[in-house]
Amino acid sequence: MEDKQMDLVYRVLDDQLVDIEGRRCGRVDDLEFDGSLGDPPRLYAILSGSGTWHRRLPRPLRKLGERIFGTGVSGRDVIRVPWEQVEEISSVIRLKAKARDLGLGQGDERDAALVAKLPKS
Repeated sequence: MEDKQMDLVYRVLDDQLVDIEGRRCGRVDDLEFDGSLGDPPRLYAILSGSGTWHRRLPRPLRKLGERIFGTGVSGRDVIRVPWEQVEEISSVIRLKAKARDLGLGQGDERDAALVAKLPKS
């Protein structure tokens, strides 16, 4: 019998997100679970964006990290990708939708416009 258990946090944290078109569109910065006390947790969403980074710092540095990296889960620097949008877990996390439809990769488009204005770009 095949063991179907996996430590998801260990397995997917920091993995590359790739949309349905093959576009790299971010990384798994955190996972969001829900559930009631006493019930098994249910994986709800992938969190991606700089607003999640402060939570990975040691507790004494988290407030400072929040000021530097973003405003946290309620802020605009966190993108929630519903777990139902995950197509496959392999060397990357393949998604079922376009990055734009999920709110991912927005900084790439903004940065591309700036880079295009540079000489010899």
